[in-house]
Amino acid sequence: MSHAALDAVRREGEDLSRWLEYTAEGLLLTLERVWIRVRKFSAQAGQAKLVLRPRQEHLLQMLRDHKSMSPGEIWEGLGVSRQGAMDLLRPLIKAGLVKRIGTKKTSRYILA
Repeated sequence: MSHAALDAVRREGEDLSRWLEYTAEGLLLTLERVWIRVRKFSAQAGQAKLVLRPRQEHLLQMLRDHKSMSPGEIWEGLGVSRQGAMDLLRPLIKAGLVKRIGTKKTSRYILA
């Protein structure tokens, strides 16, 4: 319902209760989905909590979907530089969410 339509209903003195309940239910469902995603990807590094940036969440989803990825695949998939990818990976590795396997030349990253 647009702002103009809501304003018209208010001016007519009609009841907005159903619309408000519908909107509140939609908001609740959305927040529950977000909370599930946050809990799925949250981790603790010792006592400090890791707060995921959107690109880190995307990286974890890519690793979940692909099982393992080379550094080049990660850079390309995220659309960032090599250094940008490493800046995203380091906290995830430190928190124990991601680990590197293989040698420097053949390294791949996987979910831990």
